[in-house]
Amino acid sequence: MPETKYLIDNNALGPLGAQRRQSAFFKAHCRVPEEVAYESRRAKHAPQLETITIEMSPAVLAQLAAVMKTVRVGDTQLLDLYNNKGAADPILVAMACVLSTENLFSDRWVIVTRDEAVKAKAKDFAIDTETPEGLVVLMDAARRAQD
Repeated sequence: MPETKYLIDNNALGPLGAQRRQSAFFKAHCRVPEEVAYESRRAKHAPQLETITIEMSPAVLAQLAAVMKTVRVGDTQLLDLYNNKGAADPILVAMACVLSTENLFSDRWVIVTRDEAVKAKAKDFAIDTETPEGLVVLMDAARRAQD
């Protein structure tokens, strides 16, 4: 049966806190694209991401091209390579699209982010988003249900 899974943006990892990042829920339901793990490589929580990192695939790269085709020339809200900002953002959207449609019974993938440009682009591709605070509520409820 399909489940809801979460792709976590770099800006959401800190607000989740160390304890939640070590939880069974996080390990079972949360993933990060390779680029998010790379952006976090110097953070204290970097080792926690090793087992939940999803590598780039040809399907994600193809979808990334489709995502980038929808970005207007000169628009740096989603991706600003000149200022080294947002490299993982379009990848989050592309990866969520691919993972949500891999097969007939694919899991539902939700992007967890505070980034308004990511939220807007995810909406363009019919991908749901959640705030870090919203995921905290879900994680805490799941923990209480297990206790």
